[in-house]
Amino acid sequence: MGTQGNDTRLAILEAGKQEFLKYGYEGASLRRIAREACVTTGAIYGYFPGKEALFEELTGDAADGLMDGYRKMHVDFAALPPEKQAAALDVISDENIPWMVDYVYDRFDLFKLIFCKSSKEYCDSYLSQLTEIEEASTWEFVKAMKELGHEVMDIDSTIIHILSRSFFQQLWEFVAHDVPREKALSYGLVLGTFQHAGWKKIMGL
Repeated sequence: MGTQGNDTRLAILEAGKQEFLKYGYEGASLRRIAREACVTTGAIYGYFPGKEALFEELTGDAADGLMDGYRKMHVDFAALPPEKQAAALDVISDENIPWMVDYVYDRFDLFKLIFCKSSKEYCDSYLSQLTEIEEASTWEFVKAMKELGHEVMDIDSTIIHILSRSFFQQLWEFVAHDVPREKALSYGLVLGTFQHAGWKKIMGL
């Protein structure tokens, strides 16, 4: 792709981002995007098959990066010996929540698109994928604590799903309400401390 073609592609992406931020995915118009980018609607199709592909191009890398980083946190935690996992629970919030908040806020407009301006199905699917990572890790932690002899409360998949999903709902709230980064970091650490105190009680620690 030549310099002019790349410039056109970038112009379409920037116009698309502003259109999605203003009107949301459902209300966005390729015609308005084309007008803002100073191209024809047909030219957009030369770069992207449609509105969905344009939205995915804007948000995909950011969404995947958060997913991959969050998955790595849990892989690293699971690699700890079970007797060290309980102790690590006390510090995991201080280490990981700032990374997550900073990652999102460094790409704030893109996560505004993902959390607040995408289709309901897109947002739900993304949050569900993150939640599944948390749920799987929680079940592994339950198993490890039981093997260590701790009296883990009798919990089922429904309550684990609800608790796991709630963490990402909080992150969604920060973005949806334009909470400043410093406050989001502070709130995230407080909420992490609150949640882990509850998990320690559930796990009999």
